[in-house]
Amino acid sequence: MKFKLNNEEQILQDDHTQLTSVLKKKNLYIERGIAVAINDEILPKSNWEEYLIQENDNILIITATQGG
Repeated sequence: MKFKLNNEEQILQDDHTQLTSVLKKKNLYIERGIAVAINDEILPKSNWEEYLIQENDNILIITATQGG
């Protein structure tokens, strides 16, 4: 199954992969300071554990930064 993560094509062998599994594998899963958009819609953090990545999903990880 193919999908994009931060505009880079990824391939999964399993069709039933949770979003959090991919985030942890890519070291992108942190407790605070990130948001996840899937196909241009923000996915609430409360739904991350149950979301299964779909063919051709476009996943964007947005990280908060300090500064001003």
